[in-house]
Amino acid sequence: MVIKKMQVSEHAVSPVVGVMLMVVVTIIIAAVVSSFATALGGDIDTASDARVELVGISSGGYKDESPPRWTYAQIGIVFKNAGGGSLDLRNLKYYMTGIGSGTQGAFTLTYNDPVSLVYVEDSGYQSGAGRWFVTLPKEATGYRMQKFGSGLTLEELTDPIVEPGERFIIYCEYYFRGDFSSNNFPYFGVRVDRGDPDNPTDRWSSGRVNIDGGSKYTLSDVKTGVVYSSGYLEPEHIF
Repeated sequence: MVIKKMQVSEHAVSPVVGVMLMVVVTIIIAAVVSSFATALGGDIDTASDARVELVGISSGGYKDESPPRWTYAQIGIVFKNAGGGSLDLRNLKYYMTGIGSGTQGAFTLTYNDPVSLVYVEDSGYQSGAGRWFVTLPKEATGYRMQKFGSGLTLEELTDPIVEPGERFIIYCEYYFRGDFSSNNFPYFGVRVDRGDPDNPTDRWSSGRVNIDGGSKYTLSDVKTGVVYSSGYLEPEHIF
């Protein structure tokens, strides 16, 4: 009887080892990619899911009558968080383009652009500015955007988180009611100072915007560019 010896070929082992190595390498690569993607996902900025509605333009109560000399009130463009989530005023950007004083212009305002002390009550920098306009109360100093409404404490007024149902205002420096009989539209003025503590009224830019249906605004998220509200400011928006 002849017994044949079985010989194991090394060539049969090599493909198996190769496949196993490829599987291991694939798993490692997948783990690295997953980890990298997770890290990137943590750095992605997302906008609020709040729904923002234009309430109107606050005239301080002087839509149809001239204010008395040295009148102060919360004046500017008012919006409402109509639901969907909280809104952080520190993440907002307000862009405006329109005609004022016969020229076309544009400006951008963010939370950190403080209102000018030239037009703020008891600032010591009035020097006659805005005597016949509605200008800002001293509570408006600090930031360009604040909560809006009567009965708010100073702490509530300056809280940058706007919850659903709450309103907020983007301040302008002065408001003029206009005179429709002479085709003189109402307008508001904006002044942005450089923020130099040694020269607090050093102006960076300023101008006025007619409220005549031709002035367009866009309210968006600073980081993501998501637009919360946009449209044109009409005279009927004034309250």
